[in-house]
Amino acid sequence: MSFWRSDYRDLGLTLSSGRLGVDMPFPDCSGMRMACLNKDLLEDWGLSAKITDGDDVARWMNSAPHPFAMAYAGHQYGYFTMLGDGRAMLLGEWQNESGHCYDIHLKGSGPTPFARGGDGHATLRYMLREFLISEALYGLGVPTTRSLMVLETPYKVWRDVDQRGGVLFRMAPHHVRIGTLEYAIRALAPEEYARFAGAVLERTTLWWSKQGNVDQGFSLYRLGKPHPEAVLAFFEEWTRRQAELVAQWMRVGFVHGVLNTDNISLLGITMDFGPCAFVNTYDLNQSFSSIDSHGRYAWGRQGDIMAWNAEVLLSCLLPLLDGDHDNQRAMQIATDMLQRFRTLCDKAMERMQWMKLGLDPDQAHGNVKVHSLVADWQAWLSTTRPDYTQAYLNLEQVLAQFRSRSLDGDEVLGQGGESLYDLQEKNFPSKLWMMEWLKAVEHSAESGFLAALERMHRNNPAVFPRNHRVEEALDQKVLQGCDDLWDELIQAFCNPYERNARNRELNQPPSQEDAGYCTFCGT
Repeated sequence: MSFWRSDYRDLGLTLSSGRLGVDMPFPDCSGMRMACLNKDLLEDWGLSAKITDGDDVARWMNSAPHPFAMAYAGHQYGYFTMLGDGRAMLLGEWQNESGHCYDIHLKGSGPTPFARGGDGHATLRYMLREFLISEALYGLGVPTTRSLMVLETPYKVWRDVDQRGGVLFRMAPHHVRIGTLEYAIRALAPEEYARFAGAVLERTTLWWSKQGNVDQGFSLYRLGKPHPEAVLAFFEEWTRRQAELVAQWMRVGFVHGVLNTDNISLLGITMDFGPCAFVNTYDLNQSFSSIDSHGRYAWGRQGDIMAWNAEVLLSCLLPLLDGDHDNQRAMQIATDMLQRFRTLCDKAMERMQWMKLGLDPDQAHGNVKVHSLVADWQAWLSTTRPDYTQAYLNLEQVLAQFRSRSLDGDEVLGQGGESLYDLQEKNFPSKLWMMEWLKAVEHSAESGFLAALERMHRNNPAVFPRNHRVEEALDQKVLQGCDDLWDELIQAFCNPYERNARNRELNQPPSQEDAGYCTFCGT
């Protein structure tokens, strides 16, 4: 049976002094209505029959142990700031029917002591946008927090003009971030911090190891000073997951938009979407955020900035890395770990680029010609700046026709008559490159072209959240009360790799590409 678990004061998040969080009253859900609901997630949790409207949500929430606003800090655009859940609160830990535990975290639930003068609310439009993007990432296979539902509030929210208010229910195994440790290491005595960090790291590694089934009386949060080897193992796994996460963002064209340390999960998953967007044109300098005027968090810089954030995380783990309190030794360990992180990022990016081209990284590793082939493709993307997703789908089409017609490269590439390449020459590099690519694909695995097609199919989505489609769906849903396009997108993002006519239509790029598109945090 599903149930709320013990409250989080066992972990020391609130403690008696409130140094790492502030207890909050339950938010008032009276008058709220259901704007959207993740029925599949509710079904998985055994709640589909219990939650259908705002009143059901209020009853469910009021059975939680005790909500609180989490305290954390963050390096925002490189500058340290003390922060916290200014418009959010953690309801508690929910154990689903399978015995796995998740934090239920509200966004837009009202002001807290961390609001710093803000109203603590959120607009319905931005909460629906976060719901849509998080579920799209999940469907695309990108590790992420997920959205359970959005409630529309009965009051207006002022953002230049009065707008309808919304509250997002998001969930993850936990919502602890790098910034949480940054806050804790400053707020707690060394022994307290060691116990707190040990509990957080234990919770994280338990989830990583899939040991999520627990008895009702046992909390996964347990106090205890971590052993240096456990801290080392934690960071090594975090770096592996975080490097893979950045590669996945690059694979699908996702621009997070605000990679401050308070937005980086210790789980190695995507969290805090805010001004995120997706690229249409291949442009590594693309930045959509209204407040990222210098492109610090541009699409192509996400790997570099994640390495910077890893340095901050290491500074928080430094006191735990050597049991003999040898700072020089701990610094050497941290330096070595950071270098491994950069190497992992490079390898994850390389593997991603190869698989998008249908190449098997394991089979072709060390092949100088193939390395050059991939590098030439990346250079062509940077120079030509085609539609990122469509460029790979066009390549896949060439490969599919090449295989189905059983033709050799000369026939496909235009010797003696019209060819697919002649019809779409602007969509590909040179004919020589195409010939070399087809040869590499044929020899990159035992099953050759078939394996390559399957690899391209798995790594190149047929549809993703095109920015103009997202805005159009939100306009219809929020301003016109029409859910047609919203429902279509939700359905499409459940199967984004399915090649069908409707996905092709939804995936058509905008006529003006990304010209003038700008995103905001919504605060």
